[in-house]
Amino acid sequence: MVSGRPTDSRSVQSDDEIDSNDTLRIPFKRASTAERSTRATGMCIQGNNGASTHTGTLQYAVDFRLPVGTPILSARAGTVAACTSHFEKGGLDVKLRPRANFVCVQHSDGTYARYFHLSRNGVRVKKGDRVAAGDILGLSGNTGFSSAPHLHFDVVDVLPEDTCSLTLPDGTDIPAVSAAFSARLPHDPPLRAKVVPADPVDARREISNVEEVKGNAVLINRGGCSFTTKVKNALSAEVSVIIIANSQEGPELFSMGGLDSPIKVPAVLISKESGVALRRCLEADPTLEISLRSSEGFEAAASSGKKLHYVAITQPARFMQKGRPYIPQEGTIYPLSDDCKDERINSMKNCCSVQ
Repeated sequence: MVSGRPTDSRSVQSDDEIDSNDTLRIPFKRASTAERSTRATGMCIQGNNGASTHTGTLQYAVDFRLPVGTPILSARAGTVAACTSHFEKGGLDVKLRPRANFVCVQHSDGTYARYFHLSRNGVRVKKGDRVAAGDILGLSGNTGFSSAPHLHFDVVDVLPEDTCSLTLPDGTDIPAVSAAFSARLPHDPPLRAKVVPADPVDARREISNVEEVKGNAVLINRGGCSFTTKVKNALSAEVSVIIIANSQEGPELFSMGGLDSPIKVPAVLISKESGVALRRCLEADPTLEISLRSSEGFEAAASSGKKLHYVAITQPARFMQKGRPYIPQEGTIYPLSDDCKDERINSMKNCCSVQ
């Protein structure tokens, strides 16, 4: 384990010499002496394997205490793969887990850096933007599942929000997120299927219009039962694709879970708003087909050999200062001083979870 302080190295390299997850920049500027001493601005409040929420797939995540409105900087160069800035609330209600504003940047090796809990309307980039290390991505906040203003940062192998592309015949894109348990999506050629609403609409019991949905993409509303029940009933009807429309306004998207093994067909979640729009399209054209394929981002991602293709798993990452790498440690304020000395605060508070 590399400590929270840069270690000696026989071959000292500049901070910009190597583009990797071992040479990340701390994603914010060093606060003033007053801010550091009175508010512990920049303190690592939960590090790798943090007992509060940084376990399992989140074991390599890091939380930094930051006041709302702190400029968040890109830790590494890359391309913005996804971002959201319309959510307003933060707190410890579990319903807020998928409602954190964020920016995600894909790197040259296919990994993604995720910056969570940004402020409402605080994102300063858009999908597809190219960013350099140190560029401003947005402003910190306290949105989503969070008890205090801070930044949750991690690097993951796969980004659920950048796994698939769902489009209508006229080229309209419908934002969608692959379920953790989804079958692997094709890339080229894409999967094309007619869309048929389920009866009942939430598939809480066996689907009655089996002959209509068989071999087609079934549209199901969230609510009324678990995702597991919906999937079971859809698979029993021998559908080719499962599309579940969220019941929560937002738009709100996340990766559906509940199954330990991949199912045999693709499954995606779309927002409530997209579900309403899609049903309107079906009213106008009952023969409407969708096109579904894996995204360019997923094809370039650093995921391989996993049982569940679309589960994001945090990756080991180190930051660089004065040419030497380190892993942030709980209780230390970052960025470190120019002489790389630790500033430690004994009082900490774990306060974060992400979807």
